[in-house]
Amino acid sequence: PLPVLFQRIAKVHAQYGDGTTIQITGGDPTLRKVEDVEAICQEIKRLKMRSCLMTNGIRATRPFLRRLATAGLDDVAFHVDLTQERMGFDSEGALNDLRQTYIDRARGLGIRILFNTTVFDGNIAEVPDLCRFFREQAEHLALISFQMQSDTGRGAQPERDKRLTQELLSAQISKGFGTSFPSKIGIGHSDCTRYDHLAISGDQAVSVLTDTRLVKRAISTFERLDTSQRAVANSKGNLHKVPFKDPTLALRLLAAALKVLWQLRAGLWFSRGRLARMSVVTHAFMDARNLVPERCASCVFMVASRDGPISMCVFNAERDAQLFAPVQINNEGKQAWWSAATDEVTDMPVAQLPDVPRYKNMKGRQRVEEARRRAGAT
Repeated sequence: PLPVLFQRIAKVHAQYGDGTTIQITGGDPTLRKVEDVEAICQEIKRLKMRSCLMTNGIRATRPFLRRLATAGLDDVAFHVDLTQERMGFDSEGALNDLRQTYIDRARGLGIRILFNTTVFDGNIAEVPDLCRFFREQAEHLALISFQMQSDTGRGAQPERDKRLTQELLSAQISKGFGTSFPSKIGIGHSDCTRYDHLAISGDQAVSVLTDTRLVKRAISTFERLDTSQRAVANSKGNLHKVPFKDPTLALRLLAAALKVLWQLRAGLWFSRGRLARMSVVTHAFMDARNLVPERCASCVFMVASRDGPISMCVFNAERDAQLFAPVQINNEGKQAWWSAATDEVTDMPVAQLPDVPRYKNMKGRQRVEEARRRAGAT
C-alpha cells in the first residue's frame, strides 16, 4: 500500500538526505496503477530526492512515461536481455530493435535513459556488439549497467558459471568501446561494483577517469565545497567554485579535458563536434547462500525494508522473511498492521498475523522447493 511505501521513502530520506536516488522497482512497478506510481514519484520529489523507474518496458508506454515525467520522475532504466526469453528474439543483437523502441519512447520527456543487462554464459560473447550499439546511442543514454547472473534467491537460475568473471566482462566491454574498462575509481566493494565514465564522439570512446589521483583530489575538493552527503553528485553545480577554492586543480582539470578532446579529435571531426557522456557500471551480485559480510557492509544498493535500508544481496537472500513480515501502519488515525501474506490491513496483533506467503506469491528457489514438496505430498 502507498502508506507503507511512503514510510520507507521517509526512512531513506532520514538516513541519506537530499539528492539520494530511489529506484522504483519490483517485480515491475508498471503493473501498478499509473496514479500510484505518479504518487510515489511526487513524494520522492517532495523530499528533494531523485527517482528512477526500473522496468522491462512492456507497459512503459510513452503516455505512461510522460505522466511520470510530469510527476517528477528523473530516470527510467529499461531491463532488456536474453534471460527474459521474450518471444521472437534469439540474440542480444535482435533485441536492439526493442531497445531502440524504448529509447524512442523516452526521448524528449526530460528524463534520463538507462539500460540494465543481465550477463550470463548465453550472451557474454555478444557484449562487445552490445556496447557498440550503446556507443552509437550515447547521446540519448546516461548510463548502462551490466549485472552478472547469480543465484540471488529470487530467480530459478543456478549460481554463476565460474568462467564468468569481472575480468572477462571488463575485457568484453573494453573490446566493444575500444577503451580500457574499468577505471580504478571504485563504488562500494571492489568485488561488487566497477565504474567508468566515458566521453564519446562518433565511433570513439575515452575514459575521463584515467588519472585517479586527479579524480580523488577533485572529489576531496568537492567535499569541502559541499558538506552534504551528495558532494560528488552535486559536483556539476559546484564546478564553477573550484577555481576560487583550488586554482591548481582547476588548471589540471582543464588540461585533462583538453587531453580527452584531443584523443577524440577524429570522432569529433566526423561527427561534426557531437560529444556525449555515458557512465558504464558492472555489478557482481552475490550468491544468496554465500554472502560475504564485508561486501554486505560496503553495499551501495540498499533495499528500503520495514526496518530500514539493508544490502540488496541480504534482502534477496531473506526475500520472503523480509517481504512477508507484517508492517505497522496508521489506518485512519488508528494503529493497524498490513500483511503481504494476505494483502489485508487489520487491527489484529502482529503475533497473530500470518507471515507465510501464498504459493502464487513465492518466487525463485522457494517456489521450486514448495512445488517439489507439493508433488511429493500428492
